[in-house]
Amino acid sequence: MGERRQLASKSALIFAVRIGGAGVIFLAQAMIARLWGAAQLGEYLLAIAAANLMAIALPMGFQTVGAYFAAEYKAKKDGATLSRFAILAYGMAIFPGLLLLYVVGQLIHFIGPAGTLLQSIWPTIAMMAFGTAIVNLNGAILVGLKKPFFGLFADTIFRPLFIVMGIVIVLFIGVENDRVGALIWWVALFYLGLATVHFFITVRAIRDLPRDAPVPTFEAKRWWVYALPWIIVALSSDFFFDIDLLLLSTLLDKEQIAIFGVCARMFVLASFGIIAIGAVVSPDLLDAEERQDFEALEAKIGDANMVGTGLAIVLTIGVMIFSPVVFYFFGPEFDQGVVPLTILCSALVARAAFGPGPVILSSRKKPYASLPAILLGLIVLLVANYLLVPPFGLVGAASAAAISFIIGAGAIWFTTWRLTGLNVSLAPALRKYLTRSA
Repeated sequence: MGERRQLASKSALIFAVRIGGAGVIFLAQAMIARLWGAAQLGEYLLAIAAANLMAIALPMGFQTVGAYFAAEYKAKKDGATLSRFAILAYGMAIFPGLLLLYVVGQLIHFIGPAGTLLQSIWPTIAMMAFGTAIVNLNGAILVGLKKPFFGLFADTIFRPLFIVMGIVIVLFIGVENDRVGALIWWVALFYLGLATVHFFITVRAIRDLPRDAPVPTFEAKRWWVYALPWIIVALSSDFFFDIDLLLLSTLLDKEQIAIFGVCARMFVLASFGIIAIGAVVSPDLLDAEERQDFEALEAKIGDANMVGTGLAIVLTIGVMIFSPVVFYFFGPEFDQGVVPLTILCSALVARAAFGPGPVILSSRKKPYASLPAILLGLIVLLVANYLLVPPFGLVGAASAAAISFIIGAGAIWFTTWRLTGLNVSLAPALRKYLTRSA
């Protein structure tokens, strides 16, 4: 019981810090909008989106599986193999990672005016992307080595603080022309320094493991098999809106990009509640799977779906009521975001109702089965943007994202049902509840 309480308190603290960090970034965006205008916020959001996406690409997916392999080698007390994994992962970020940064920087202008803007500050974006990639790798390995605070707090605490510090410095030195470039330059500089310190903490943690066991012959092949597909998973989940902002940069002006970016940030904050339910219930689902207690599994899925869907409905109603107050802090032009944000949050209801398909697929050793559904969601996003945004603007952009969320979640539900025979949606629990009530 003591271990459970300790785990729960650590999880709650990490979740609270993530919420706090996201809130600080949200306030920083409000500062940019108020001090420099919506267009400058739009430029900033595009630059950060480009840096985030490049940071995912540089290590070739190794950061997405770093925690998994670090935990495995820690359990085996195999520091030698973890060292090889780390050398390859950091090596990928350096080469071909830096070459990829250079090539993309030369070609980015082809996406249109937004690409020309990004190319003008690409060295700064490249600094930010490289620092972020190293911090992501460090964090993944440290989490796997059961050092979650060292692993997660670099990004959740220091990055938001660096952004606020960057804004203050740019204001203090009186930059007039390229404020966004100057801001990201300062943040990137701070972040590269943090990445260096974080890297040495990670190296020390790896060296603490015994190095007696020989490195398995074909282990590197296993790393690649796991790492590459998870790039797509990470991009379509954690960085969905970064992709969307770059797609929308050819269809919306900078002010509209800023408004949609703020809507996306508020949507992410709202979705943390749904994510928290998933984090709480996942161990119980995996435990029921391990015991093959399918009755308990269905009950847990039903409970999670009922609570998650109910919370999503409450969040959507809350957004409709309170979002105008929040948008007030960004400026009068952001009032246009109320309807798009409501549309986005309504997609949370559908996502919650379709259930925890990815968790079940992972427990059945079929995590890659969800990749076609994820790719389908991205294709739908691309097509829906070009069909809906030109005639409907921000409402069209929000509708395209919502449709992509719903179709992607529905496809994962169908994949889970086809491969496992389990209906992980809200329907079985709702049917039982209605039958009991009747």
